[in-house]
Amino acid sequence: MTADNFLEPQPLGVPCPRCERELQLKKGRYGLYVGCSGYPDCDYMTAADFDPGTDVACPECKAGKLVQKTSRFGNSFYACDQYPACKFSVNLPPVAQSCPLCGYALLLKKRTAAGERMVCAQAECEYRSPIS
Repeated sequence: MTADNFLEPQPLGVPCPRCERELQLKKGRYGLYVGCSGYPDCDYMTAADFDPGTDVACPECKAGKLVQKTSRFGNSFYACDQYPACKFSVNLPPVAQSCPLCGYALLLKKRTAAGERMVCAQAECEYRSPIS
């Protein structure tokens, strides 16, 4: 699957359990899913076993892990897998390191035109690592 045709349905070589046509990996408004190639005649679909989870523990509830999700606008974000009990989320990729300035348990990887740096996940903290 190349970046050029990522939005195009990708054949999986597995028959649909309803109509025996081939299942495809598709991208919808809420992320990836598996659907029948015979749509709209057959509307079979299921969740893709796509787990873009991270090994970063949630700094708020400490019970969950941060997983990548897609908003209804197609933007990626990282949220606690214990939702709705824990509503913690961040827009940048998380890194399991403590902030050297305030001690908060999470840093975020921020890409800028000048390069990549780590920033603290707490809005009140002004920690910024040197650009690498």
